[in-house]
Amino acid sequence: MLQIENLGVRFGQKEIFSGMNLHVGRGEAVCLTGPSGCGKTTLLKAVMGFVTPYEGTISVNGIELSPRTVSHIRHLTAWMPQGLSLPCEWVREMVRLPFDLRVNRSSSVSEAMLLEHFEALGLDKELLDKRLHEISGGQRQRILLAITAMQEKPLIIIDEPTSALDKASTQKAIRYVQRLATEGKTILAVSHDPDFMEGCGRQITIHNS
Repeated sequence: MLQIENLGVRFGQKEIFSGMNLHVGRGEAVCLTGPSGCGKTTLLKAVMGFVTPYEGTISVNGIELSPRTVSHIRHLTAWMPQGLSLPCEWVREMVRLPFDLRVNRSSSVSEAMLLEHFEALGLDKELLDKRLHEISGGQRQRILLAITAMQEKPLIIIDEPTSALDKASTQKAIRYVQRLATEGKTILAVSHDPDFMEGCGRQITIHNS
């Protein structure tokens, strides 16, 4: 589903990484880990076409990423960046907003479907009628994870999905991600959480250049 060959990224004169190779199969959950500044989030952004490598190739579902194909690849990919803050006041608005974007208009979500995802992540229905400032960071993070999964994209990219979660909620998130992989979704994650890393099928450590 995802092939990265001999990838190199630099910002100015600073090389972030080079010679990066990664193959992730359909239905596989892979977690990237490593020290701060080694390029984990940069790699995720490169897959999304937000960062341009100076060498190497990225292919999603057999399509090589380029300026011509980047829009199509984003249609295949659901992206949950770390610390995402949507311009909303209410939780219902936060849930609806991603599906109003052109790239996600082919996806549809019903409240019944949403509540199934909420239940799997240990979230209560009553959260839908709350303002964002009334919910915890962990609740917000699990809602964003549910929204990301409900876009029904074959490739799901998530950055630190459990950073605000306690141990019990982290275990729910791990089971949720494992279920997504069982359903055929490909997951590429970044995490420093040992439990989450262990819950993924494969862990890859990225070292500083």
